[in-house]
Order: sequence, then structure tokens, then C-alpha cells
Amino acid sequence: MARITAALAVIAFFAIFPSMEATQYIVGDDQGWSSDVDYYSWIAGKTFHVGDSLVFNYTSGEHNVVVAANSDVYDQCATTPNFGVWIGGSDVFTVPTTGTYYFLCEFHCENSEQRIKVEVNS
Repeated sequence: MARITAALAVIAFFAIFPSMEATQYIVGDDQGWSSDVDYYSWIAGKTFHVGDSLVFNYTSGEHNVVVAANSDVYDQCATTPNFGVWIGGSDVFTVPTTGTYYFLCEFHCENSEQRIKVEVNS
């Protein structure tokens, strides 16, 4: 009887807290982090969770990734304050906590809207 009770407890736990595997998103899909992508459309319908990864693939020197510190920096296409500027061409951001994250390219934010706002659910 104890084994049945323990088995039912395990089943109930996973019914309440389903296993979630992290998802890796290639930002811009095949086009990558580029001024040619409509990021408002790209992000539509996606749900992000803690542990998911965003991969930014781009031509180094032509683009970069600014991790904007807040919505004001993002809205103004500014570069400071920020939590980092990546220039490597293949950068990965793994979501550490729930909240809103802001990414932009300092070279193309204003002209092409090369930026994304990622809202992470619990």
C-alpha cells in the first residue's frame, strides 16, 4: 500500500509541475540577428521561460547585441546603461530569471527596428 501511495504522489507531482525542457531560440531564425528581419513578427506567439536560450547569429562588425538595462534605453535605441554589449557574432543569452529583457543592435535599432523585448514567464 505504501508503494502505491508513493507512486500516486509522484504522478500527482508531475501532473501539477510538468517537466519543462529549455528551448533554444535562434533569433531571426535563418536570417539571424539582422536588419532585414521583422522582430515584432518573429517574437509574436513565442513563450519564453527561465532556462531558455536566445542565440544571436550575426556578422561581427556589422551588428552587435546590446543588452539594454531598461525600457527607456530600449525605447530610445540608446546603448547605456546596459548589461553588456556583445560583438562576437554568435552570442547566447540564457534566461536566468523571470522578467523583461531588452536587446538591440546599436547600428540598426533606429532605422530598421533591430531590437526585441523578451518577456519571460514563470
